[in-house]
Amino acid sequence: MDIATTIERKAKVTLPAQGFTQEALEALSALRDEPHWMLEKRYKGWYHYQELDAPFWRRTDISQLNWEDLIPYAPPQSPVVDLGALPPKLHDALATYGQRAGMLLQRDSARVYRDLAGELSEQGVIWTDMDTAVREHPELVQTYLMEDAVQVTADKYTALHGAFWSGGTLLYVPKNVSIDLPFVSVLWQEMPQLAIFPPTLLVAEAGSSVTLVSELLSMGCGMCPDTYHGGVTELYVGPGARVSYINVQDLGRQVYDLRTQTALLDRDSRLDWLTVNLGARASHSTQHSTLRQPGGEAHVTGLYLPQGRQHLAFDTLQDHVAANCTSSLLYQGALLGKSRSVYEGTIRAWPGAQKTDAYQSNRNLLLSRKARADSLPRLEIEANDLRCSHGATVSQVDENEVFYLMSRGIPRSDAVRLIVEGFFQPSLDRLPESLQGLRDRLTGAIAAKLQG
Repeated sequence: MDIATTIERKAKVTLPAQGFTQEALEALSALRDEPHWMLEKRYKGWYHYQELDAPFWRRTDISQLNWEDLIPYAPPQSPVVDLGALPPKLHDALATYGQRAGMLLQRDSARVYRDLAGELSEQGVIWTDMDTAVREHPELVQTYLMEDAVQVTADKYTALHGAFWSGGTLLYVPKNVSIDLPFVSVLWQEMPQLAIFPPTLLVAEAGSSVTLVSELLSMGCGMCPDTYHGGVTELYVGPGARVSYINVQDLGRQVYDLRTQTALLDRDSRLDWLTVNLGARASHSTQHSTLRQPGGEAHVTGLYLPQGRQHLAFDTLQDHVAANCTSSLLYQGALLGKSRSVYEGTIRAWPGAQKTDAYQSNRNLLLSRKARADSLPRLEIEANDLRCSHGATVSQVDENEVFYLMSRGIPRSDAVRLIVEGFFQPSLDRLPESLQGLRDRLTGAIAAKLQG
């Protein structure tokens, strides 16, 4: 759908004025017919948004974004009946997940499609958008939404999310329920100048097992007005639970993307977390894993491939609070054009975190002499019986490897593509077998970026 059609369709409904105000917050809450306690949570976010200063990121600048030009939310759209009638990029993404436990599709500010396998509902699994969850599962929303993992006071932009969130995803898996097929949540952002604040909340009770894929998608547009995505993700991994979480960001070049993401791991739990960043004009994401009870394992993987003048920044934290926990992190990036990446990662071991085993690695491959990768790993150690280490590399493509492939009749562009695909192989290998279709699509997206 082109921009003119989108604007024409949106003009048929009433849009709020540009900018963020208390009146807009109250109108959003009224539109959703929310209970008073939810409005109070929004007021709390609004209060801290007004009181807090914007965070200072020494290597990331988003000052060109004019917040007063943004539209704080869009009215709900009609439900989607035929997935085949969706825009090609969105349809192709959804087609990746033929076999799934459930799917949610959010278009701009609200859900337009949902499905869930019937037997899972009978087992007590809850799979819905957060707007519906406020009405039908208030106890979960009140207990978990921005109360512990990510608090509304985290920073100014997180507080703004607390005030204006809409749509989003809730996945609740009861005790000892194991689900083999993935759940898929997709956000499709299409309205120019719209600010979207989708929360993602996953609660995996003791002994459960689940995979959640969260995709952020939009069409690319170099001349479109600035658009904003400000997401918050909270993962609660209960005792002995197993969670795989995959987050794919392929937003258009008109989008500023700011995300706050935190996972809390309980005793003997395991989290496998893969994040893929391909799009956005500028993106800054925090990815914190807190191992708060003994025996937890967190395995974090990041893959990024910026081009042009894209700027991607990452702030990771492996937070070892309890003893006898393990964490490993691998972030890999290949940079094209005049793009830039900033990786800042911390392993923190608290005084009681004895027998910690933690590793952090950031590897960067520069495919252009004008690309830049900043890598700043660090350790904060307060325990004395542990093993913590980190490493970082920034390098150009090995011309000897290129020459070897070219000497066997492979064109240079194909040789570089093969090298980059091999470079990313360790990250892609961490996708579950049930997501082979997603792996093939990401491999194709990487190849397309290298050719473009």
